[in-house]
This record gives sequence, structure tokens and C-alpha cells, in this order.
Amino acid sequence: MITSWSQLKLNDATKRIETHVGRATPQELREGMLWYSDAMSFAQTLSHAFDITRVMAAGIISALSPNNKWERNKVDAWNLCEAYAKGLSLDDFKVSTYNSNKVRAWNIRSGETEITKESRKTYAFALNVGDRDESVVTLDKWMARAFLTTSLKPKKTLESFTPKQYDRLESHFVNVAKRLGYKPYELQAIVWVVMRNRWLKLTD
Repeated sequence: MITSWSQLKLNDATKRIETHVGRATPQELREGMLWYSDAMSFAQTLSHAFDITRVMAAGIISALSPNNKWERNKVDAWNLCEAYAKGLSLDDFKVSTYNSNKVRAWNIRSGETEITKESRKTYAFALNVGDRDESVVTLDKWMARAFLTTSLKPKKTLESFTPKQYDRLESHFVNVAKRLGYKPYELQAIVWVVMRNRWLKLTD
């Protein structure tokens, strides 16, 4: 078992990504291809409704996403932006994720926290969703698992990245996506759907 990202060979990671994509059903391919379109559309809605940039909207969505279902994630992002616009406080609304993420999302909205590359995943998501940027990829724990195993059921793996390894795998994934004919964020969404469905037994 790989216990350090430095042990991972990029050729092996590529083969695993190709295996996951090869397992995708037509429905999973559609879901993956459409996921970012939905997210981009919602970020645009927040942008228009609350006079913020799409990148800021995407950053708020990302900050509120950990352990949060997508539909609830959108509700939480809307409620936070609405509360801020009305001059309310953090205590005047609830979200379905950790309080530290709520604070971070609020600080992004207020401008106190900038969306920078120091927070690799939030930065990538904000640029993917807010600016359709194809040079970065949102790598979360599901993608970490996808790089390391093709198991059809839950298996213990590394689930987080050092900044150096994030950059290494992000760059590699961008190249793999282009070779396979996908935008990087499209391929990431497909792999995410395939991994989630198998491990959570959402499909046979």
C-alpha cells in the first residue's frame, strides 16, 4: 500500500484513471459531463443576485461543500449571500457543514479571505466553476482514492495532498484529460461520480 504520494508512479495513476472512466455507465458519463455546467450556472445565479463575481460565488460554494450534499450546498451558499446582503450576522443562519467552513465562506464573501492558491482545492474549484479555467483541477479525497486504487469497494488510502503533490497530480491530470478528449474538470467529475457510486453502492 502506498503510504506517501512520492511513491506513486504517474503511469500507474493514469492507468487507474482510465480504468475508472472505462467503468462509467452512459448515465454516469452524462452526470459527470453536466455537473460543472450546473455548478457554473448556479455560480452565475449567485453572481447576478448578489452582485459578486462568479469566482467569489464559486469560492463560497466550495468553502461550504465539505460533507455537504450538493443541493444543500447550494441552499447554504444562497442563504449566506442573502444574510450578508441583508446585513445579518453569522449567527443568523445555519449551514449543513462545519462551522469553520461557514466562517471561511463568510470571510470570502466579506473579502477578508482571498481565494488564493494556498488553498489548492478551493482555488481550483473557484476557477473551474467561476471562470471555466482548464489549467487547474479540483482534487478532493475521492480523487485521491482514484489515483491510488481501482477497488470497487471502500479501501483505506491517502486522502489529502501536500501542496507539492497536489501540483504534481493536477498537472498530470490536466494532460491525461486532454489526451482522453475531456476538459479537465469534466474528467474529474466523471471519475468522482464513478468512485462515489461504487464505494457508496449507488450503482451495481
